[in-house]
Amino acid sequence: MAASSRRLKGILSVTVLKANNLTKSDWFGENDCYAVLSLEPLTNQSKIKFGKESQQTEICQKTQIHDGCHPIFNEKFLFPIAQDLETLYVQLWDSDIGKDDLLAYGTLNFLNNDQGIQFNTNTEKEWLYTVTISMINDKRGDGGTLELVLHFIPETVADFISKNFNAAQAELKKKLTQQIVAKMTDVASDKIRGYVGIGD
Repeated sequence: MAASSRRLKGILSVTVLKANNLTKSDWFGENDCYAVLSLEPLTNQSKIKFGKESQQTEICQKTQIHDGCHPIFNEKFLFPIAQDLETLYVQLWDSDIGKDDLLAYGTLNFLNNDQGIQFNTNTEKEWLYTVTISMINDKRGDGGTLELVLHFIPETVADFISKNFNAAQAELKKKLTQQIVAKMTDVASDKIRGYVGIGD
């Protein structure tokens, strides 16, 4: 069942900052890297391209392609959370013409993190963490690191922000309407003054 069809607990914002010390995949040129993030397990098989890129979903998203072994992504993704947060799965791929090669993969376990961070994954409170995930390459060796910023916004806060945004939009629309009406009134007044021969 899709997350959107269940009661939403909040939004997990994941900003992919950068990767460091990735294995060089191509003999010539730089890696053409992209990151994949998912709330469900991912396959580590090489991705064969069939012309159309796979669609991003509410539980699996990917970055744009960036070059090198230390790519800077700086891209933000939003995941609707309908149940408890347990694991975030991440992969780094090298985009190639025939098939994409897996450079590294890793997981972030919110419940029992082996990197020393005790996550408060209470879905009723807002929280923010910066994390560095140690990645594993396809030979189960060191695959570099991936830096993320995680920001959870519970439904109540998301609703609050949405209401504030809607109120701000309504106020802006009201001011613009007032300015347009005032401008049109001024133009009309100027024309009437001109017609009757009244100067400024």
